[in-house]
Amino acid sequence: MAIEILETFYNDEAGETQERVACPLCGRSDEALVLLGRDLLFRRPGYYRLVRCRHCNLEYVNPRPTQAALGVHYPSDYFGYALHEDAPKLLTPLLQSYALGISKRRLAYLEKVTGPVQPAQQLLDVGCGVNRLLAHVQQARGCEGLGLDFKPEIVAHVRRTLGMPIVEGTLSSAGFESGRFDTVFMMEYLEHEADPLALLQEARRITRSGGYLALELPHIASLPGRLFRSLWWNLDVPRHLVFPAPKTVGPLLARAGFELQSVKTFTLPFYVGMSVLQVLGQRHWRKHKDAFPVLSALLGAPFLPFQALLPEFMFVVAKAI
Repeated sequence: MAIEILETFYNDEAGETQERVACPLCGRSDEALVLLGRDLLFRRPGYYRLVRCRHCNLEYVNPRPTQAALGVHYPSDYFGYALHEDAPKLLTPLLQSYALGISKRRLAYLEKVTGPVQPAQQLLDVGCGVNRLLAHVQQARGCEGLGLDFKPEIVAHVRRTLGMPIVEGTLSSAGFESGRFDTVFMMEYLEHEADPLALLQEARRITRSGGYLALELPHIASLPGRLFRSLWWNLDVPRHLVFPAPKTVGPLLARAGFELQSVKTFTLPFYVGMSVLQVLGQRHWRKHKDAFPVLSALLGAPFLPFQALLPEFMFVVAKAI
């Protein structure tokens, strides 16, 4: 069942058409305000309400931009589309090493639950970006996965530079056959979806029974999320629309036909420094984006000994039942 849209209206302050929706998990319309957030990345006008459902406790943005209005929040310089080759030369080796470490960690978290990935397995990475995760899996396990991304420039880059298979589109438009994949990845993807339950149901349809779904999500119930609140870098409204927590991700997956296997909370080195930058008044990411990684690292370094206490992400593994 599709998410229920209760009202559509034009928000003068934000300069966009927005929609008010029922809870994406339980479908109720009984919410409590958690905080008012702003676009910390591009500083577009308007505030966004983060609410918590009083019945199932899922947190989500409501009201939110309509699907048509969301496009302006993903301009061409959105860092999700960034290539290491475009970064300053001095930063390129550091960024490449950082990205490789992320891919290694993701594979390790998955295999701790599923066992080693085998060369013949069918893998899909939804919202794969420049395909770094699947490129690492291919190198480390000899398994060539399939990428999926809606951005034509990114798809062309993967085909041209990596020579790896990739499909242009979304999971709903791709039309993969039922039960095709052994494992479906969604790394920092589900939180961007307007209808997360429908997306997970489609993921279940294309995953074989006994196969796996791996999600990486912002951990809004974490200490950094509670401490920084509207200045938490991982809040990222209105691009992030829904925030499952360890207590709500299980019921969400269950409604889609998955059984929760593991929730691993973690952080990335220096990540907290990005939120500290917001607290100190940094408001020009686009203007100073080349310096942003360096400033974040400097401000995040004092927190390195306390990383275990500051998880900002969840890595979730579920089995298709």
